[in-house]
Amino acid sequence: MRHLLLRFLAALACFGIFSPSRTSAATKLDQHEKPNFTGAWVLDLQTSTSLDPLMIQIGAGFLERKYAAHTKLKATLEQTADVLTIAARGPGFALNQTLYLDGRNDPSYLNILGATSVNTKTVWSKDYKDLVETHHIRTKKGRDGDLIIKRKLIHNGKAVAVVMILKLEEEPATTTARQIWRKQA
Repeated sequence: MRHLLLRFLAALACFGIFSPSRTSAATKLDQHEKPNFTGAWVLDLQTSTSLDPLMIQIGAGFLERKYAAHTKLKATLEQTADVLTIAARGPGFALNQTLYLDGRNDPSYLNILGATSVNTKTVWSKDYKDLVETHHIRTKKGRDGDLIIKRKLIHNGKAVAVVMILKLEEEPATTTARQIWRKQA
């Protein structure tokens, strides 16, 4: 019996020494290859869908909607392990945004597509291919909802697809729009 117990303990010790540690396996998961959005990007209006239906539902005015439909924007993105900063510019337009990539809730009070973002939370999708930014918003008419913005590198990293999904409380349907941003050389 004693001999069997010693063999069992020896086998357990060998298994513990020669098997990969749990922290090493967790580290590999955490260091999964995440897309890096760093770069200078320009909005491709030809391949993007109209923001008009989304902005109408939010309550944006006619001039805001027409501006969004025809203005070629440029954006500079800088990404670290913990933060993505976005600086988007166009004639008479500037947006500076910091996204915390650790999933924390960030009270932002950012004006986005005619609504006010009250709170933002940014996380990676389970497969680490999409960056998912969820804004709890309040429209100009005082309605609450969520604006989900998903970013994904496409065309071997030469473009970013940005999908926006709007879901207002007490409305059964969602409204979506898609933008394609091309990387500048």
